Amino acid sequence: MNTAKHIFSIATAILLVLTTTFAGAQNSHVQPIDFPEITAQNAKLPVTFSWINFDDPSDEMPAVVEKKIKKVIIDFYLESNGGDSSDIAKAKDYYFNTLCVPFNNMQLYIVILKTPLSYSHCKLFLYDTVSNKVSTKTIDYNTWSMYSIDESTMKRSGLFKSMQLNSDDIVIKKSNLLLRRLKHIGKSNEIEEFTYRAIGVALDSVSFKSSIIEQP
Repeated sequence: MNTAKHIFSIATAILLVLTTTFAGAQNSHVQPIDFPEITAQNAKLPVTFSWINFDDPSDEMPAVVEKKIKKVIIDFYLESNGGDSSDIAKAKDYYFNTLCVPFNNMQLYIVILKTPLSYSHCKLFLYDTVSNKVSTKTIDYNTWSMYSIDESTMKRSGLFKSMQLNSDDIVIKKSNLLLRRLKHIGKSNEIEEFTYRAIGVALDSVSFKSSIIEQP
């Protein structure tokens, strides 16, 4: 019996060493993400990104919001790279800035992200200051054909000029949130309008409208 116990103890010790070594090897490949300081600039609806002075002082945010934004950045990096996390430390380079906008007695956070070619993409979620809760899901607002990011500014693309538009990007419409998006398809330009309403801290889709503008 003593011999059997001794063999069992040796086997257990070997297994523990192998497990620890394997875990250490895995952890050695995990790249920490050195996020920039995550802050938000206060803005009001309607929002026009090209009018925002991103050099203005930013405000700190609740811990639950900062955690949400970091997750948004990581998720966007993975979406942009086919889920490949081998170079996850670069996720921070996909972040530009955040806007905090009052909406229906809550705070609407607009996380502005950027691609390696400096095109923009936004993710939106709500924060309830009373319950200290954020939206579980985020809303995609693909602005890559509308804006490019140049240092600390967002520059409108030529689509606005060719479509002779000078409208705001995000507006309030009958207590709902309306996002305008411009696209270029072949020889046509398209205006898309997405409308959302707040249900708790969730942004629920209400309607979608699309208009085609033929180029001359």
